Amino acid sequence: MKKGKKHTSKLSSILVAPIFIVIAFIVSLIADRAGLNMLSVFLFSLFAVGLTARIWGFNALRRVNISISGETVTMSVGDTTELTYTIENNKLLPLTWLELCFKAPENGCVAPDSGFSLHRFQEPEANAEGSAAIFRRRIMFVMGYQSISWKTVWSARRRGVYEASKVSLRSGDGFGLSRSIQDIDTDCRIFVVWPKIIPVDTAPFFRNVWLGGAGRRGYVEDQTVLRGLRDYLPGDPWKRIDWRTAARSDELMVRNFETILPATVHFALDSASFSGISEDERELEDCISVLASLILELSAIGISCGLSLPRGDGYPSVNISSEDPAMDARDLLNSLAVFQADKATGGFDEEFINSLSLTVGQLWIVTYSGARLSCRSLVERTETSGFFALCSDTNDPGYLSGRPMLSIDRVKRGES
Repeated sequence: MKKGKKHTSKLSSILVAPIFIVIAFIVSLIADRAGLNMLSVFLFSLFAVGLTARIWGFNALRRVNISISGETVTMSVGDTTELTYTIENNKLLPLTWLELCFKAPENGCVAPDSGFSLHRFQEPEANAEGSAAIFRRRIMFVMGYQSISWKTVWSARRRGVYEASKVSLRSGDGFGLSRSIQDIDTDCRIFVVWPKIIPVDTAPFFRNVWLGGAGRRGYVEDQTVLRGLRDYLPGDPWKRIDWRTAARSDELMVRNFETILPATVHFALDSASFSGISEDERELEDCISVLASLILELSAIGISCGLSLPRGDGYPSVNISSEDPAMDARDLLNSLAVFQADKATGGFDEEFINSLSLTVGQLWIVTYSGARLSCRSLVERTETSGFFALCSDTNDPGYLSGRPMLSIDRVKRGES
């Protein structure tokens, strides 16, 4: 835990300003010499109150520590997690009040429970933290050498990434005149919110495998090339039994076919095609949810997946190959969580995607419709064999006319 320098808030009263305290003291002495006793007493009282409030407020956060228990959290939309907050006042001077504040995520990907309140206002402290939206919790009266703890439930609202490492503590004097602020860098807590995971049907992806049959761990086997025979094992399909060998002996043998190509699937998300459909981008978010669910489901049955995302303002395009052993489904979903569709102004790395047509099992362009397709040059360069389109609207094929198209609603399990 690293503490920043304490400073007095701009919201503090003018009575605790150093220049006011000095002036009040000097003028009270002058008034006393001039025989203005009432004025002298009044100004000296302002001086005493201001000085006391300033010292009290500045030292309120001295030896106050905060700790947050919980590790880096990966969630899907709709999931919850729990963090424990502990405040320690390691001095005799009590805290009449204490506020715990931290910057709210810009896209609202996560939010704490009702223990924290969301404030959107143009307050100097909010602007200093880089955001006009903050989460805040107020605690009343913490005794000297007292420690208090509470648990907060965080809910995943939408996909995104949020780092909750910097916390601001605010406190002050009992008169409410002086406020002090101290920024504290706690152990980094990162919330990674994946798109919402829903049940999906992967059957269309198996029906589109070229001339092969699904083998173990998602590999494609050429059933026209026999590699050899092996002993029968429980669970082997009866269609693989070599009945000719069985007729000549008492042992059951199973045919092994030649493995010709890993059953890999690569997705390219055409986010620009969803632009302007609706203000809340629900069609795009629904599509990304289906895409993330497909990646998890296909990876779980042994089919390697890859992902391409368009470049945007200030960041390059994303290309994760299904053949990269260092990458897995979690890396793909993390990329979808970070992806900012509103800043995706560019296109794909067409050279990379076009080269996949020689190695990948299936290449899918994920778009709203053929008529709204934004990567037409990529489609022109891609061979027809092994190329498919996953669309929200298949009623208007447009530029994808003649290409195999699959409706997103068809992929959703339970949809017709």
